[in-house]
Formats: sequence, structure tokens, C-alpha cells
Amino acid sequence: MNPPPRYDRIVSLVLLVLLGLAVVFLIDINPNILRARFGGDFPSITVSWLLIASLVVISSTGADVFIRLHPHMQTRSLPTVNLGFVQIELAPAFWILPSFAIIASFAFFRLFSASLETLAFVLALIAAGGFLFGSLVAQHYSLDRRVAVRQGARLALQAMTLLLAFGVFSAVYYARMRTLYSATLIGASAALLAYALLSQTPTRNLFTLSLLVGLTLAEATWALNYWAASFLIGGALLLALFYMVTGILQSSLEGTLTRRVIWEYGVVGGALVLASVYVTFQ
Repeated sequence: MNPPPRYDRIVSLVLLVLLGLAVVFLIDINPNILRARFGGDFPSITVSWLLIASLVVISSTGADVFIRLHPHMQTRSLPTVNLGFVQIELAPAFWILPSFAIIASFAFFRLFSASLETLAFVLALIAAGGFLFGSLVAQHYSLDRRVAVRQGARLALQAMTLLLAFGVFSAVYYARMRTLYSATLIGASAALLAYALLSQTPTRNLFTLSLLVGLTLAEATWALNYWAASFLIGGALLLALFYMVTGILQSSLEGTLTRRVIWEYGVVGGALVLASVYVTFQ
């Protein structure tokens, strides 16, 4: 039997990140917050996002350390960075969901800060803490030898990936940036989340498949930018496409892709698209 996760360390990391995120929220509500402007139509970057980046580094480092405690990782082949005098093995697939737990929660709930005020910040903290804790624990159990435990953990990771994808897609779509920027952000986010999702099934073409998912979502964003839909509808449509593409790819990698599976993903994804279109024109 595999050892359980180190809950004491995981909780300590979650509390540290939440404390930092609370500080970010306090800074973010300041109307005179420091902004970096690069000229032209390039979006400005506030100091809040720089602090979020530092929290992402902390969570990624913690996720890397925690997953290495699992016995299964001792025999797993990992990407290696050769610095000449030393070689460092990394586990980037396990960084993504903990990082997006922070990014998506902050980006999505800050959209409601004007209407919900303090409640939006509280919801963001709850979401970030829940997703961060859940992703770290589920990633540990996704390597378990017991099939039932492993499948349950992977199902939980898939659900969290879809929710985080919706948060990021909606936040980017809300900003209504130029297609060059919005498509790049959504495409990059989709590629990273697809990488985390598809890495559960070993394959040599993981990077290529993830990149194809990102390009597909980027092209869809280019088309959606000409449609005056709300950011929640736009996020839902992009999520439906992400769900269909990654679901079919994952089934193909697992050797379970059949005509019935394709129809199931097509029906579910099509229903989401039709529901979104119907709500838009009401």
C-alpha cells in the first residue's frame, strides 16, 4: 500500500498561499495600484499579477517536492534540465493544476469585485484553497497502485481541470483584448491544462497533442471575439470545445475510443454549445 500524502505539509503550503493571496487582494483594490504600461494596445500589467506569479512559483515548487515523496516517482522518467555541472529532474505536469488553482480563482472572482465586494474575495480564497489542496492530494493518489483509488483521483483531477479552464477562459474573454493577446492567453492556458490532463496517460506525443489543443482553442477564440456574448457564455463555449477535444484525445490514448464515445462527447459538447447560444439570444 502506498503511503498517504503529507497533509501537514500540504496544509501549510495552502495556508501560506492563501495568506499571500489575501495580501494581493488588499493591494488590488487600491485604485492607484502600480501598473506597468508598455505602450500601444499592449495590456498593462499590475503589481498584483507579479505577486500572483510569485505565489505560482511557490505552489509549483511545493507540488514538485510533494509528488517526489511518492514511491512511484522513483521509477518514473522525468524531464531533465542539464546545467553542465548538475542535472535537475523536474515534474512540470504536476505544477500546472496547483498553479491554475491560484491564477483562475484570482482572475475569475475579481471580475465580481464591484458587485459582490468583499464576498468576491472570500469566494476567491475558498476556491483557491480548495483547488490547491484538492489538486495536490488528487495528484498523489493518481499514482496509487489501487485501480479504484487511481481512477477516482484522476476523475477528480479532470473535474478540477475543467472548472479551472472555465475560470481562465471566462476571465480572458471578459477583458475583450485584441485577438492577438486573448487568443494567445487562452491557447497557452488550454495547452498547459491539456498537458496536465493528458499526462495521466503516458505518451511520446504529449507536448504535440497539448499544443494542438491550444491552437484549437486559440482559433476558436479568434472566432468568438466577433460575437457579442457575455463572458460567462464565451467561457462556457470554450470549455465545451476543450472538453470535447481533450476527452476524445484521452480516450484515444487509453485505447477506449469508439464510435459510441465520440457520439457521447459530441452530444454533451453540442448540448453545451446549443444551451449557450440559446441563452445568448434570450
